[in-house]
Amino acid sequence: MVLEGHPKKLAGWEFFGMEQAYKSETLDFYRSQLVSDVAHSDGEDSYLARKADGVLCVSPPKNAACSNSLLAAFALLGGNTIIVKPPLRMPLSTMFLWRNVVWEAAKRNQAPPGTINIIVGNSKVITEEWFASPHVNDFLFFGDSTEGMEIGTEAFRRGKKPILELSGNDMMIVWKDAELEGAIESLLDGFLGSMQICMVPKKALIHAEIYDRFEQKFVEEVQKLRVGLPSDPGTCLTPVVKIDECFSVLEDARRHGAVLLCGGERVDYEGRPDPKGVFVTPAVLRIADVEQASKMRCVVEENFFPAMPLIRVDGPTDEAIFEKVVDLANSNAYGLRTSVWVRSEPYLYKFAKRLQKCGLLRINMRHAGFSACLSSHGGTGRSGGPYGEMNYVWQKTTHLQGIAIRNIARAALQ
Repeated sequence: MVLEGHPKKLAGWEFFGMEQAYKSETLDFYRSQLVSDVAHSDGEDSYLARKADGVLCVSPPKNAACSNSLLAAFALLGGNTIIVKPPLRMPLSTMFLWRNVVWEAAKRNQAPPGTINIIVGNSKVITEEWFASPHVNDFLFFGDSTEGMEIGTEAFRRGKKPILELSGNDMMIVWKDAELEGAIESLLDGFLGSMQICMVPKKALIHAEIYDRFEQKFVEEVQKLRVGLPSDPGTCLTPVVKIDECFSVLEDARRHGAVLLCGGERVDYEGRPDPKGVFVTPAVLRIADVEQASKMRCVVEENFFPAMPLIRVDGPTDEAIFEKVVDLANSNAYGLRTSVWVRSEPYLYKFAKRLQKCGLLRINMRHAGFSACLSSHGGTGRSGGPYGEMNYVWQKTTHLQGIAIRNIARAALQ
């Protein structure tokens, strides 16, 4: 991963997530869901079973192909065959993972040859071959929402099942009684990989009573982040792919009344100002209220570059502030993750009940963290398409079958 440009700090987080996803507790839970014994009556036994779809083709994202592609290995639990297409220009870590780790584990569990396959080449050509093949059943695609929706539509048209992992526009909510240190540390994860990771927090909605303290401490920590070579353990930021869009969005925010508190400067890998630099110093924006925020691209669109809006949410009562926060969060066109930092039990449960637009809701936990038995991926809206939700790949790549068995010998005895 480091050889392909991932800073050690980012690669470490990715690797931790991969390890957590495959803990025995989680695998045991997934396996238990594949067959269910549901009823026994009148000499009849009823079962629910998930049966393999067949062949799953996987197109992981260019920015984090290795770690994201491992999500597909859960399809093995249902008995599927997998074809993985690493990015043409950065295939090393993904090929190593599937050849030296996943396939070796599969062989030890008596998987037959052909269970796991790797192909490298032109994405459009390969995707068309997959769509045309009568042997392909499912297609797991990672990427931009616009392209992903088009691919999902084409997959349906060709009779394939699309599983979409698309853009994210994650929001973090900080209530007035939040654990400040934990919330700040969690929001700093947004700058991992220069915010070019879908499941990191990309904007914060902050209760007015705590806003000033949060802003001051957060900006102090952001100013400690630095660019550098991926081999440097202190490096957090990476080159920005959509660098022109970054400055366009920052200008849009300022035009609508946002205040740039720090960052937003183009630099080289040593942090020196450079009009041709491929890095951007992490930008933090102050937005005075929710109404103002709802007009800004940096809030309603995915920030795929290091720009973090801090939105101050005010109102005459806590209940009014709560309603504003929930309305903005639920108006999100995307829906990967939402996180909340709140101590008050009544509001904790109100947030848990009312927040709808996300595949994963994390409360008083690291936004970019991982939990046993819960998928790290999947979301609603433009993050997962019409059928988007928290994404269990072992479930998405299988189909539900009901099985009813009448035991003739036992019926005769009765």
